[in-house]
Amino acid sequence: MKIFLLGATGFIGLHLLYSFRQKGCEVWALVRRPEKASLCPKGIQVLIGDPLSPGHWQDVCAGCDVVINLVGASIFSRWTERRKRLILETRLKSTQRVVEALRRRGYRGVFLNASAIGYYGADRGEEALVEESPAGDDFLAQVCQAWERKALGLAETGVRVCLLRFGVVLGKTGGALSRMLPAFRLGLGGPLGSGKQWFSWIHIKDVLKATHFLIAHHEAQGPFNLVSPHPVRQKELAKTLARVLRRPAFFPLPAFVLRLLLGEAAVFLTGSLKVLPQRLLSMGYEFLFPDLELALRDLR
Repeated sequence: MKIFLLGATGFIGLHLLYSFRQKGCEVWALVRRPEKASLCPKGIQVLIGDPLSPGHWQDVCAGCDVVINLVGASIFSRWTERRKRLILETRLKSTQRVVEALRRRGYRGVFLNASAIGYYGADRGEEALVEESPAGDDFLAQVCQAWERKALGLAETGVRVCLLRFGVVLGKTGGALSRMLPAFRLGLGGPLGSGKQWFSWIHIKDVLKATHFLIAHHEAQGPFNLVSPHPVRQKELAKTLARVLRRPAFFPLPAFVLRLLLGEAAVFLTGSLKVLPQRLLSMGYEFLFPDLELALRDLR
């Protein structure tokens, strides 16, 4: 099987590269900056190119059985107007470049495009959210909706398109957990905001397993929530992580401090999203790490 991966040197992308190589796949990675090529594991075919611009990479992409697009500027920063444009444009332009390349060449493989549970908005309180739940109307929700529409333009040509609505991905080498661990190891951790808000998470190993699962199941198409079936409240997250690390967790970070640090982006950390992986479960997917404590003990 030939795999083409955009956003290959990010946290999730690098894990996927290793997992596909372990399965003996022929893997092509699009890398924008040459100095990042060394991050890719041995045996990966590396192409240097800009995913936001046309290029030779589009021809290679269209010749692969599976195309996965993970490109998108990080949302973990203060959202200035310039940053907002970058968050939106990197997602839409990279997806558009893939779609136009595959459309032109009559592609018949599978296209997996990243999205996020931000599709539902930043704060839905106690509402249990599944793939059919209505979208939110804030900035991130609008970004995700536009992003998904771009990808689904390819489905009109008969291509199987899966939308990966990632929750907060937990892993040792990146994502939210790597930012939290230093403070918790020093005994300075605690819940964010009120601590009552829901936190929808997934272990990186389940991201990999679910991605392979969706590729293998030819009936899979449309949106999938990549989250654990057991979301937790922020307070429980802090208590569990402290227990796993055998450290106290007495230092909550109030919402107003987060707003001072991050501005509008703070809502991503203080809002409540109780998201469930209904479609994965209905297809028979079995999580490696459905339980938060089990996941954190694996990652500590």
